[in-house]
Amino acid sequence: MARMNSKADIDTEIARLETVLPRLVAELPPEEVLKAFAAEAEALNANAPAEHEAYIARRLNCMLASAGPVPGETEGEPCPAGGKDSPLASDG
Repeated sequence: MARMNSKADIDTEIARLETVLPRLVAELPPEEVLKAFAAEAEALNANAPAEHEAYIARRLNCMLASAGPVPGETEGEPCPAGGKDSPLASDG
């Protein structure tokens, strides 16, 4: 996958991951969900510009918390929903 330089590219990939995670939770044993999700998110994490890394980490952590594989919210911050309309969409 090419480097994701734009916020739109990143949000598109995050949206894809938001659709993938519920399927993984439904289809896999709980102990395999994180590993499978990490594999799905690998390209996003590996190809994102440094200035978007914190935004991506927050969004992925929130997805995992919402879906159940990870307890709680991300470091006390509210978890936003959606991509371009997210309050975090202006980060970086």
